[in-house]
Amino acid sequence: MNQKLLGLTRFKSEELLGPLATVILLSIGVGAISASLQLAVQFALCNMVMVLALQIFVGNSGVLSFGHGAFAMAGAWISGMSTASERVKGNALALQDLWEPLVGFKLNLYVSIIAGALVGALIAAITGAFLMRLNGLAAGIATFALLGFSYNFFFNNITFGPGSQALPAVPKFSGIYEPLALALLVIVIVYFFNISPTARSLRSSREDLLAAPALGVSIQRVRWIAFTISGALAGISGAMYVHVAGTWQVQDYYLVFTFITLAMLVIGGSASLWGAVVGTLVVTAVGQILLLWEQGKSVLGIQFDLPNGARSLIIAGSLVGILLWRFAGLTGGREFKIPKLTSSKSSRG
Repeated sequence: MNQKLLGLTRFKSEELLGPLATVILLSIGVGAISASLQLAVQFALCNMVMVLALQIFVGNSGVLSFGHGAFAMAGAWISGMSTASERVKGNALALQDLWEPLVGFKLNLYVSIIAGALVGALIAAITGAFLMRLNGLAAGIATFALLGFSYNFFFNNITFGPGSQALPAVPKFSGIYEPLALALLVIVIVYFFNISPTARSLRSSREDLLAAPALGVSIQRVRWIAFTISGALAGISGAMYVHVAGTWQVQDYYLVFTFITLAMLVIGGSASLWGAVVGTLVVTAVGQILLLWEQGKSVLGIQFDLPNGARSLIIAGSLVGILLWRFAGLTGGREFKIPKLTSSKSSRG
């Protein structure tokens, strides 16, 4: 089957329950092994939400976006600033010039995550009204400019945050179940969006920019809707990340974050929700193994002494390999499906 024919069109329980069950089992199973792996799982869940946000827009529209880190950045900022204690914001050296209303600004942790989603959606909606007119290279450059603008705004601004420093003592999740619940919720949201008429129209515009309008599809409108929803989910990812790390700093959501989440999407298969999940899990697992080898540790009795930075080089090389030889990703862009056993009766004469 050609990849361009792939995409969710109607509800099939296995396509939703498969990813949900996989994420639940692996998260709880791996997280129970050790505290360090539980932390790794929490960060993986944050990345998964970001990859799913990218899948809604990039996977369905075929338009590459480097700007989603800006939405995660904003979501993390509002969630971190609203949950850090007034004492920390008032006394931290990096926050001496903080705008006074932000010092006393306080939200519940869960409400702050909703605020992060709303801020991400708002920024995506405003910028998307202009950016969704662009295609190809122009769209990629414009979204990268959005990321660069956001990074420089937060990095050099000490009125709305700590600038180049870190905001300390942000409340952390109590365990693995809170980020897991958020990731599962986002999987459900992405699935039901992908079977919606808007997503189907968006995929039609991905395949033929000329034929889609002839069929009554408003390309700018469907792109804008997907961009706004994906901005909200990216905001949730950023808010989750700040409550896993326990600190907010703008560098966490810039180039490395953008590259690794896009790599996860492409390696898994950008055309499907299942591809986004698989890509996140595979890249995270490989990254953890390579990190241990960089530290001179063994994995299942196997040890390699890798130089520092080898992990990033190998993941980058894997991305290039996927683009060259398996553009549809590890899943082929297909959704989860339970293999059906061939009946022996069919082979009888």
